[in-house]
Amino acid sequence: MADNVKAIKKKDVKPGMYIRGYGKGSFLDPQVEVGRFIESFDDIAKYLPDDTEQVEILTDKILDIPDKKETKSKRTADAAAQDLAEALPAARKVHGEAMSYVKKMVSDIRDGKSVDIADVESIVDQIIENVSVNKSASMTLSFLKNYDEYTYTHCINVNLYSVLLGKDLGLDRAALQRLGVAALFHDVGKGQISNKVLNKPGKLTDEEYDIMKSHSLLGLKILRSVEGMRKDILRGVVEHHERFNGTGYPYSLAGDGIHPFGRMIAIADVYDALTSVRVYKKAMTASKTLSLMYKWKGTDFDPAYFNRFVMVMGIYPPGTFVQLEDKRFALVLETNDDAPQKPMVKVLFDKKMRPVVSECIDLNSYGMEGQGMKVLCQIDPSELGIDLKRLTGFLT
Repeated sequence: MADNVKAIKKKDVKPGMYIRGYGKGSFLDPQVEVGRFIESFDDIAKYLPDDTEQVEILTDKILDIPDKKETKSKRTADAAAQDLAEALPAARKVHGEAMSYVKKMVSDIRDGKSVDIADVESIVDQIIENVSVNKSASMTLSFLKNYDEYTYTHCINVNLYSVLLGKDLGLDRAALQRLGVAALFHDVGKGQISNKVLNKPGKLTDEEYDIMKSHSLLGLKILRSVEGMRKDILRGVVEHHERFNGTGYPYSLAGDGIHPFGRMIAIADVYDALTSVRVYKKAMTASKTLSLMYKWKGTDFDPAYFNRFVMVMGIYPPGTFVQLEDKRFALVLETNDDAPQKPMVKVLFDKKMRPVVSECIDLNSYGMEGQGMKVLCQIDPSELGIDLKRLTGFLT
């Protein structure tokens, strides 16, 4: 260990320290790079998972933390609503261009045509830029899922969620672009599988399941001959159904043997699949999805990556519909990193689902005493007869 690297316990981490990474580097406790300063105690919870034991800091890097009195005031819910409204048009434009590209790409694959890496890189670059400007706008659109267009929206959403995770993990711009390309292409092999199998409403037979599982290797075969396709992109595509405990396919890889892109895309893939309506199931709420996926942490998913994914997405992501403690209904505007169960919201309906004069509130500090208000539950708006696209109209 270098002279400037020191291993400490998580409880000893303080604001101002530079975290090199955490984990002991073993199979059960892999080393995860962080590479950033801890500016507040909130950052400790944000960047270091609950089960972290060992943290490596750089002793020659110390951040001068300013007095709290000098820090800027907390952003308001009204400001979050305004920023979101201003960012939505650009996000919609990029989403539309991505949708057009994916539809053409799927059609070309079914016709036996090749894909152009430059085209997809341009789309991914725009998505990365949008996320950097206002990730809430992109996340809001990701929950506008049309059942009939699942094949296309799934590719786009898995790309978005993977990019968000990769960005939080500190990937540089070039690596983030390659991750985004891999995520957008992750199901490209399904273009060579019949719709009869892809959209079968009932349980697949063993033979049909084997056909479905073949899409990972089909994707590798399709992309391998594309000029400029990097090896890490190919590994992300072919390994996104590998599982952390070695029970996945096609190679039964485990742990660090699975490429990081594959481990990240695996989480994004399952998250979007569970929160989407399919021919054989209803959509699951984002909060329930994370609760279910938490049970698979360490078996299906890389535990360190999954912990970060939860922090990135939030329990109640932007664009989701919730009922508050006072029974009113609201649309989530933005997550609160320091209070994930109390996001910023825009109240739209009273407890009887009657429209009200909209009110933007920060649930973390709402009320006379500033003690905040809880979310009672997260709801699928379609179950209340509300069109998702109508909901986003309230944001502009």
